[in-house]
Amino acid sequence: MARLYAERMRRSNENLELYIVQLGHRGISYRVRAAEALGNSGDEKAVMPLIDCMMNDSETEVVYMAASSLGKLHDRRAVQPLISKLKSSDKWVRRGAARSLGMIGDREAVDPVSELLSDNVPEIRAAAAEAIGMISYWDAVDSIIPLLDDPEPEVRISARRAVRMLGRGDLAD
Repeated sequence: MARLYAERMRRSNENLELYIVQLGHRGISYRVRAAEALGNSGDEKAVMPLIDCMMNDSETEVVYMAASSLGKLHDRRAVQPLISKLKSSDKWVRRGAARSLGMIGDREAVDPVSELLSDNVPEIRAAAAEAIGMISYWDAVDSIIPLLDDPEPEVRISARRAVRMLGRGDLAD
């Protein structure tokens, strides 16, 4: 059994290294799949390559996947780079960064994410509300309450989830 476990760990490390190398592949789909696999790996060795990819890749799909994958790794080293992506001109990158910041749960992200609650794009408002709920920053509940009456259903649903996560389910009903 120990040999089997050792072999599994060896292969896992080999795969991790292959995915890290694939982040530099010229094909977009290879980079997207590599970023996704690194996020699913749960390995902290994937954090810095994903941050580098998110900050330097020119393709939106790759940047989005790298940002999304960083949230799955729950590593504080990604907080500042993700905060910088909240200002991206691409809605998917902003959305991925906001969700990942929520998954990481660092309160340093509350103010930058809160700025997205008034974004023009409904998906961004929704992601920001849920991120604040995931961070469990109770003081932010007042900034989410107006979204309970947002014209977009997705935003209202996300705002309800967020206020429930913040222990104010009475406001969501």
